[in-house]
Amino acid sequence: MDYTESEKLELKEKYTDTLCKEIVSFLNADGGQIIIGVNDGGEVVGVKKTDETLKKLSDVITTQIEPNPQDEIHTELKFDSGKTLIIISVLKGTKNIYCQKKYGFSSNGCTIRIGTTCREMTPEQIRIRYEKNFYDDEYMLKKRASRNDLSFRELKIYYAEKGFHVDDRSMEANFCLRNKDGEYNLLAELLSDRNSIPFSFVKFDGTDKASISEKSDYGYGCILTVYERIKVRLFAENTCITDTTVRPR
Repeated sequence: MDYTESEKLELKEKYTDTLCKEIVSFLNADGGQIIIGVNDGGEVVGVKKTDETLKKLSDVITTQIEPNPQDEIHTELKFDSGKTLIIISVLKGTKNIYCQKKYGFSSNGCTIRIGTTCREMTPEQIRIRYEKNFYDDEYMLKKRASRNDLSFRELKIYYAEKGFHVDDRSMEANFCLRNKDGEYNLLAELLSDRNSIPFSFVKFDGTDKASISEKSDYGYGCILTVYERIKVRLFAENTCITDTTVRPR
């Protein structure tokens, strides 16, 4: 069998300390395979100390990579030309970013497979991927609403006033108001006529937060119309006072 390095295949004559970096690079890219026992020229040389190499490999997978990638990595032995090879199959990581623990989430620790090489990720690439660990773009679409008897009269009026026609038959699909199980999602609840989301306008008499002079509730309805009402109120409150008192020069 012919072996040639590619974007998805890394050849290693023997185990070296760069193995951790190579696994991380595949996890951060689209996955791939690492074959130990084949040199860069594609010649099968075999692994002499199989047990020792497997132990080192196990240590890399379980203790040297963050987050733990055990579910994304599978190892097996293969025999070619009467010699033993170790095949490491690495799936694309299920987490947003992986690193070598000893370097952390730095450019040294976060590498990615590009072509046949492992390249350091830029600080900006690392930041973008790392921040994705803390939010879910589809959370509002997947999360079930707290109630299922939702109506959207205010939403239709809001768009009609802006010159858009909302088709009742396709509205829920167009606005992605139901999750994959057919239930109203959190986005639907936020856009519905009635919900449990409070929005309050509070006015203070001075700088003491305990001295509230006025409080108005605007919530528990379609978040778009609630926003418009609060915006109008803020514009009304944002008055400009001019002092015309004549002062001596």
